[in-house]
Amino acid sequence: MARHPLADTIRSGKPQIGAWMSIPHVMVAETLAQTDLDFLLVDGEHAPIPPNALLDILPATERYGMPVLYRVAWNRIELIKAALDHGANGIMVPMVNSGLEAIEAVSSAKYPPAGKRGAGSWRASNYYQNETEYRKNANSSLGVVVQIETREALNNLDDIASTPGVDALFIGPGDLALSLGMELGKLTPELLDACQAVADAAKKYGKASGIDMASIDHLPPLQKMGLSLFTYGGDSGFVLAGGRAVAKDYHDAFLAK
Repeated sequence: MARHPLADTIRSGKPQIGAWMSIPHVMVAETLAQTDLDFLLVDGEHAPIPPNALLDILPATERYGMPVLYRVAWNRIELIKAALDHGANGIMVPMVNSGLEAIEAVSSAKYPPAGKRGAGSWRASNYYQNETEYRKNANSSLGVVVQIETREALNNLDDIASTPGVDALFIGPGDLALSLGMELGKLTPELLDACQAVADAAKKYGKASGIDMASIDHLPPLQKMGLSLFTYGGDSGFVLAGGRAVAKDYHDAFLAK
């Protein structure tokens, strides 16, 4: 169970593109793992994928060397340590609004003295066969990504970005737009200003930054800001788009007769 260098790649600022997994089935995981994506973001917040579902998902993704970031439902130690003990390559924590909340997320993901994660990395350490080596490297090899999704978080960017152990700030544009009283799905000037503030704070403290994109057309201005960690699309959208494309091809061909 070799560790994928996803955390190091995120920290380097090298552009990365991932997609969301929200359908809780091993066949979906195994199929997505054979794409050319840089990582999968398995969603435990807004999809029915609790940490114990990783017991089926991770063997399927690992088979093809696809790293997994797991988004926990909330900033709670039992969710974070469960995901990491299963063998996730890193965690994403939603709704981190202050430096104290960022510290809590990091602490839950790190072994002492850097944190309070308890020993028990059953699957991550290959059923304790490699426990000593796993624990020795876990604090540096596993990624911690915190989400910036509220006006409160924007007001506390320095405290969040300066937290040791945070590898990236990831903008949740939907919730951030709601918090700012804006329409979802549009890169308004105010939302772009917020994205720039996140990118600037991350850069100031040597962290990466990223965002979920509603359109690939949004990529150039976001990259220009300095963001490097991106997600675009996901499993249910891919199924819908593929099915609709087939239907359109059929109807276009039928009408052309």
